[in-house]
Amino acid sequence: MNYIFSKEIIVKLKNMKNIRSIFFLTLLLLVGCIQHKKEEILKVGFGKANLTQACIFEDPVPVDQKSMPENLYVREEKFAISDRVEGRWRPGSGGIRKLVDTLYVTAMYGEDQNGPWTIITIDECILSYKQTDNLQYPLINELGIPKERIVILPSHGHATPEMKPEKYQKAVFDAVKQARENMSEVETASLNIKVDSKKYLINRRIHIDGIGSRTVMFNDNCVVHDNYLDATGHIWDWVKNLGVNPKEYLDEDKEYITDGEVDDKLQAIFIRNKKSGKLMGSFVRFAAHAVIVSAKVVNGDVSADFPGYMKRKIEGELGGITLFGQGPCGDLRPLNKEYSHDFAREYGNRLADKIIQGYNNLTWLPLTKLEYYTEPVNIPLIENLFLSEEEVETEMEKVEKLFDQETNPGERRKLQNKFWRLYRTAVFHDMVRPEWKEKNQLNLFIFAIRLNDDVIVATQGEVFTRIGKKMLEPYKANNPVLASMANEYVSYLPTDEERLKGGYEPSVAIMAPGSPEMLIQSAHKLLNRIYQE
Repeated sequence: MNYIFSKEIIVKLKNMKNIRSIFFLTLLLLVGCIQHKKEEILKVGFGKANLTQACIFEDPVPVDQKSMPENLYVREEKFAISDRVEGRWRPGSGGIRKLVDTLYVTAMYGEDQNGPWTIITIDECILSYKQTDNLQYPLINELGIPKERIVILPSHGHATPEMKPEKYQKAVFDAVKQARENMSEVETASLNIKVDSKKYLINRRIHIDGIGSRTVMFNDNCVVHDNYLDATGHIWDWVKNLGVNPKEYLDEDKEYITDGEVDDKLQAIFIRNKKSGKLMGSFVRFAAHAVIVSAKVVNGDVSADFPGYMKRKIEGELGGITLFGQGPCGDLRPLNKEYSHDFAREYGNRLADKIIQGYNNLTWLPLTKLEYYTEPVNIPLIENLFLSEEEVETEMEKVEKLFDQETNPGERRKLQNKFWRLYRTAVFHDMVRPEWKEKNQLNLFIFAIRLNDDVIVATQGEVFTRIGKKMLEPYKANNPVLASMANEYVSYLPTDEERLKGGYEPSVAIMAPGSPEMLIQSAHKLLNRIYQE
């Protein structure tokens, strides 16, 4: 009996030992799997294509401006809400436009647990929804990238020509396909530089109490200083054009300067090959309208403006392929001493030099976290945007009659703004998708790509700098990189406060008051998802 009891105990002990061994073996396997997962290095690729073959260099304007009737734009000038907003276009228009700076499309491609994604940057001003759909079509149908996982970021350069749709589509496709084929295990690093913003940028809006805000697009009748623009002469011209004596509303001893809020962030994310250490690509972000070589001031010459020169120098010095994301710049433009190709190059090179100087002090980490995100945001449209041509003309005549009767410059300014919204009605018709018109609502997205702890966020529209900062405010310590102008163009988004002050941007905005807060809250929701994981 004792023998039997002892044998049972031995058997039990052996079983317990086997169970314990299995338990520890399972635990070791689990730890090994976890360690393997943690050590997995993820892949990203970069591609680039030349857009020159897609450019249309023939200028559609048939005659030189000098031969046009002097009163051709008299109505537009009467209601001008900015300098050169219409009418005073480039001299010598017509003929063949000169290519000064080659245009490119650059792309980054990756895959996460939900499939492929791509971010594409283009030396282009804006994209219509038809262009966006055309460029996305082969990426969706041939490369299998879902539509909502394709982000296209125009640089917002104002010296780019029209494009041939088929060749445009092919250039974008080739860049993304190349990026997919060049995928490899990578390491990442980032730079967050604060520039002396007043030496690089101006907030182009100047507010005059009792009248409203003026958008100074160019330097007409201005004096350029090292850290601000003196727009005194410009403002006096504007008030005079409102039909009143400027001396009654302006201080003769005061300088009217650009001193509004700007953006001091110059940011870069770098990605290099894990094995070779060679830089594969970079994503650079800065916020300033690319208008140093606007077609209105450089005789229609084609150029990628300062973003093109900046990218070229970074690629030349550091290697790889550079993408450029235009930050929220709805009210920002460069402080440029002149409108020239030389100054665009100098400006772009200055920005590139700051990035190059910081490159040697980077901390590199293997890419172990890669994820793509979207957050929908539905934005209501302003009422009565989509009038017929007949309705527009009737309303414009009413506005002009009221304008001629009005003597208060503040009220006249409001009528200028109303006129200009009517003037842009045809553009609104082309801008908004038919299904959005039916709902009187834009169905937009905010996009984000996480690369380790670095996050690229992309929003739609020409967002004012204050809105962009509020979108990131709770997470600014994480230095997310916010670009704007993603995919199809949906015009400006001013703050509700700036909307009431008028000026060019509010006059051509299509999103209703209250829209900024909707965008801000959607951005917070998206970033909370990212940073809480």
